[in-house]
Amino acid sequence: MEYRAEAFDLMQLLFDETGFNDHQLHCEIGLESPPDEGALRRAVALSLEAMPILATRFEEGPGGARWVSLPAEDLGRAFVATGEEAAFEAERTYRICEDIGPQLRLCLLSGKRCAIAVTMNHMIADAAGFKDYLYALCEAYSRLLADPGYSPPAALPGDRGLGEALRGFGLRARAAALLGRGGASNKEGSFRFPLAEIAEASPFIAARSMSREKVAGLKAYCRERNATLNDAALAAFYRVLARRLGKAALRRLEIPLMVDMRRYLPRDSPRPLRNLASMAVTRVRQSEGESFDATLRKAKACMDALKRGRIGLGGFMKMSLLFSIFGTKRALPLLRRGLRNPLICMTNVGELDSGRLRFAGSPVLSAYLCGSIKRKPHFQLALSGFDGTITLSSNLYGNAEDRERIGDFLREVEEELDAAGMDTL
Repeated sequence: MEYRAEAFDLMQLLFDETGFNDHQLHCEIGLESPPDEGALRRAVALSLEAMPILATRFEEGPGGARWVSLPAEDLGRAFVATGEEAAFEAERTYRICEDIGPQLRLCLLSGKRCAIAVTMNHMIADAAGFKDYLYALCEAYSRLLADPGYSPPAALPGDRGLGEALRGFGLRARAAALLGRGGASNKEGSFRFPLAEIAEASPFIAARSMSREKVAGLKAYCRERNATLNDAALAAFYRVLARRLGKAALRRLEIPLMVDMRRYLPRDSPRPLRNLASMAVTRVRQSEGESFDATLRKAKACMDALKRGRIGLGGFMKMSLLFSIFGTKRALPLLRRGLRNPLICMTNVGELDSGRLRFAGSPVLSAYLCGSIKRKPHFQLALSGFDGTITLSSNLYGNAEDRERIGDFLREVEEELDAAGMDTL
């Protein structure tokens, strides 16, 4: 079986080639007790059967780029188990080789603590698709414990391209999106997150989780101001960055934000694994010494305006037009030459559903999902929710000094959000 590589699959590959990130998605799940290893291994195998695009390798040839099915003996690489923390730490930042496959990797840690690390090639799917996979995996595992002969239904087929998200827009809306301000990065500016100059670099994921109590206070604070948690996180990100980057950043800093374009799909649309993410640029102009409330009002106003203007549609339309006019073979070199990767950005991968992220007999204690591991000088803040908690994370190929700096930065962002939430307690 073969699948055509779509435009956004290839876009993720370009991110790696141009030094932005390693185009992988990562999830870590903490468990109260160890799951049945045999059942989990079988659930992973069944998930590859149900979502066969994961059981492939990437191939470029005269006929174009495509995903080619792997022989059954190669699929065992999708599952590993260890009792060693050091081995598990390496698996947390595992990088899938797309031309070898499969495009999924799960590691089970059983020892003093129990945890699962899952990596998916971002070329196959975005964060929303990754979450769909995780829920399907949990369903398969839990069903297998009750019925060892269980076989999950195959994923519904569907268009993996951009077209379905654009069908609801007429010529006027498409023209407005194309003619809108096109800047989708802040690379032209001088603002870079202060990272170590030393060339030594290893992948790491830095993460901090806010407790349920603190998140409940923050949610109440946002409700009183008709704002979202995303608005609050964006405001905190701007404030802490301005302290790190200097006074010029108060007025000039712009932060691109990832956008899930599924908001434009029909409600009954199939959900194949695919990339439907775009980007929108936020502009929050701060004044020296202003309160968090003031920054939040500006962040909310910025996000409200973007949403009214069909957030993310412009970049999506331009990508679709480029590939439609020139075809993949000619569009990719053009895209490569013009690609501007944002130096500082933010992504909110949303809530992991605690009602669906469940392994029968092994309660989930914690879970978060984060995006690709960035390469210097790029920096990203990611947000992920689970069961009333919020995890702030940032991934980088860096050294111990970078890890310490990013850890301090995440702490400051959390402190900004804590202080806001305390106003309602």
